[in-house]
Amino acid sequence: MKQVAILIVALLAAGKMLAPAAAQIDEPVVLPTEMCRGYFFVPVTLEVREGETAQERTLWFLYDTGAASSFVDPDSVERVSGQRLDTGVRANFGTTMSGPVRLTGLRARVRDLDHLSIALGREIDGILEFDAFEDVLLTLDYAASEMRVVSGELPRADGETIFRANGPDIRPWIQVRFPGRGTRRLLIDSGAALSPVILRDIERYDTVTPPRATGAAVRFSEIERRSSARLSGNPTIGSNVLTRPIIQSTPETEILGGQVMRHFSWTFDQRNERVRLVRNDPETPITFAPLVTHGLVLVPENDGMRVASVIANSPAFDAGVQTDDFITHFNGAEMRDRTCDLDITPPETLDIDLIRDGEALALTLTLYPLVD
Repeated sequence: MKQVAILIVALLAAGKMLAPAAAQIDEPVVLPTEMCRGYFFVPVTLEVREGETAQERTLWFLYDTGAASSFVDPDSVERVSGQRLDTGVRANFGTTMSGPVRLTGLRARVRDLDHLSIALGREIDGILEFDAFEDVLLTLDYAASEMRVVSGELPRADGETIFRANGPDIRPWIQVRFPGRGTRRLLIDSGAALSPVILRDIERYDTVTPPRATGAAVRFSEIERRSSARLSGNPTIGSNVLTRPIIQSTPETEILGGQVMRHFSWTFDQRNERVRLVRNDPETPITFAPLVTHGLVLVPENDGMRVASVIANSPAFDAGVQTDDFITHFNGAEMRDRTCDLDITPPETLDIDLIRDGEALALTLTLYPLVD
């Protein structure tokens, strides 16, 4: 997972149900989704009480296929219910609506998500686990920026468009073949929207140049530092060729991230553990741009980011950013209120405001690829 990353309030294993007015959804229903930096956000509206508006009773959840559990922020619970719940307890939301779709039996474990809001630059009320939609077919359509649900099931796997999605747990997995390394079963992780392919022991793969430090991913309780490199060969998913992707390191779960997922529409049949892939543009090769980043390892803190370390020979290093600097703004925007611009083209510069030893400073980083 992960970058990254980032849901509807949790539907836990017991008593989940998703349906419009009837249990059968004969025609695809589009959920009122918002996209933010490649992440799918879905609104969930609690029953509107007298004197309140639907907006006041609505929470926005990041849907994460890489999540085995669901979470909700305690501030968000208090905002819509007036109740303050302790960390670790399960919040029960009863019947809610997401656009025309009714959700019942919704519960989520309470956990502070402020660090994820700061890391993403958008408020996150909750994270929704993968199997929240186990009773229907769920489509993540990256080209249309849509989530859709419909009743039914997928045909048996054919290795071309329909693939087995079973793995070591309830989350979706898929086999990817790597030249000289055989087949790896990777987690399909929409919560790693900013990542391409994440692997263990990347130094064992044939890469254009040796892996180098490039940054870190934000976890619930830790920062996972990442090294990256470009593969020399082309992995495949069935007949789909990934042309020399960027790979990143992890000590844990191996992941197929959003930078691969965005080239497809993904339909999940959770009950039968199958997934259907439809290429957005079958005539255009799947390629991966150079990895352009600032070169900072950042730890969310209060309403900003603390610099945990600066990667050598990076834009931040060149600009004179120092360890323990406290960053308050990117390009004039507060860290937890940045744009959800869908343009994936990296800017040429990044303006940062920071505090160092009590003094406010402004620096401009000239961005360039850390991995070509």
